[in-house]
Amino acid sequence: MIKVLVFAFLALSIFLTGCKKEAVAIDASKVCAVENEKKYVVTSGYLDGSKSVYCSNTGGRMDCGLDLVGSPGGKRIFGADIEEGTGANQIEKLPSGYKDEDIKIHDNSGGLINMSNKVTVTGQMSIAPDGSVCFMEVDKIEK
Repeated sequence: MIKVLVFAFLALSIFLTGCKKEAVAIDASKVCAVENEKKYVVTSGYLDGSKSVYCSNTGGRMDCGLDLVGSPGGKRIFGADIEEGTGANQIEKLPSGYKDEDIKIHDNSGGLINMSNKVTVTGQMSIAPDGSVCFMEVDKIEK
C-alpha cells in the first residue's frame, strides 16, 4: 500500500511539474514583434494607470488594462491586462472617478506594489498582424 501511495505522489508531482508554463524572457522594447503573438513571455517595466484604466470581462475574466512603460511617466510599450480582485497578481476594483493613489495592484506574494517601482510581468501576448495592437494577459507580477 505504501509503495502505491509513493508512486501516486511521484506521478502527481511529475504531472504538475509538466503543466508549468515556461516563459520566454524578452526585452520590453521588443515584445510587440508580431512573431511574439501567443507567446508566453516575461519582461520588465513600470505599470502606469495615470491616463486611464479600462476594466472589462470580454476575454472571460474581469481584466483591467494598464500601460507598461519603460520609465515612470514614459511612453506606452504595451497594454498589461491584470485580473480584477484582491488576491495575488490582481488589481483591486477601482472606485468611480478614481485617482492614481486608488490603484492597488498585488504582486505574486499578495503584497501591494508601489506604482513607481519597476516590476516584472509574465503572461501571454496578443499582437495584431500589423502590430497596431499589443497587450499581455498578465498572470504574474513580481517586484
